[in-house]
Amino acid sequence: MVGEKKGILEEEKCTKVVGVISDLLRRDGQGCIHPPSEVKRLLGIPLHYQTWYLHRSVMQLRKKLANNYISVAVSPEHGISFTLYKAPRDLNVRISPIN
Repeated sequence: MVGEKKGILEEEKCTKVVGVISDLLRRDGQGCIHPPSEVKRLLGIPLHYQTWYLHRSVMQLRKKLANNYISVAVSPEHGISFTLYKAPRDLNVRISPIN
């Protein structure tokens, strides 16, 4: 029960962070870098947690941002950098003619 509730709270926090980061990047149009201390604070990871970059919340954040066309690079020393990349608008599929 307690573990499930904690997982749901982490999921909600991660969803809020994804919304904030995607909104920030869409307005700014460029990337940004967040230091480890700020990432820990945003995702609710304890400050004494040394391997924060391996935490489940960081992995969830990476997956969710990838679905929103945001590139994520995680560095234990520097933190997390986010970059917005564009998806192709017109997808053309080339098919060879049938002989």
